[in-house]
Amino acid sequence: MASTVDPEAFVREFVELFLENQLLNGFLSTPEYHRQVASLRGAEPAAFARQLFNDSPAIVDGPLGPYRIVHLREADGGQFPFLQMLAQEPLPQRRTLSCFVGHRFFKDIERSLRFNLVHMLEPHSIALRWSGYDLSSTDIFRGIVDGIREADLCIFDNLGTLNRPNVYIEIGIAHALGKPMLVCEYVGRKRRVLDSGSVPSDLQGLFRIQYRTYEDLCRQLYFGLPAFLHANGLRGNADR
Repeated sequence: MASTVDPEAFVREFVELFLENQLLNGFLSTPEYHRQVASLRGAEPAAFARQLFNDSPAIVDGPLGPYRIVHLREADGGQFPFLQMLAQEPLPQRRTLSCFVGHRFFKDIERSLRFNLVHMLEPHSIALRWSGYDLSSTDIFRGIVDGIREADLCIFDNLGTLNRPNVYIEIGIAHALGKPMLVCEYVGRKRRVLDSGSVPSDLQGLFRIQYRTYEDLCRQLYFGLPAFLHANGLRGNADR
């Protein structure tokens, strides 16, 4: 897929940011961090980066292992390139974690957010479960409560929630049940996408990811998810 980004600059910036987050979260020592950063500046980084974009989404072996470029989705229908660094060896068999996801049910949000989250969470053996469409139904509300109770963690996105409090009700349920959760709060420009509400003040202490685009959100999730899983005692792996 054609892209207007500079492949070499994109790949180098992305990997260096990923490694920096690994360092800051304690998953890399400083010597290993500098060794891996130096490996990005080998003889043919430009050719490798171009191959990643040209062969997308095929897997390409790079200086730190296998990589691939996937094109993820914005809520407005646009796309953006995203670099995935993949595990070099098969992961040991492990129990799949369950993640309850709450968001506003607009077609573009559903298609984009769900597509993106699968790419972010699947490498950590996390399966997604979606909330119901209408909290006004007693049966659906009970199903949502049960879904949150049974989940290992939750992700909520407030994009498009202005005057539609369903997502905040789900956040409150998860908070009351003591579930580890990531609350994704849209702070981008209004009128470009559906208006969003603000996270209620009573919930300000929760772990929030403030983002302007889904590309921004995906990077923050990708870089920060290993530390989040570790901090909450979830057996997510720190592989890429």
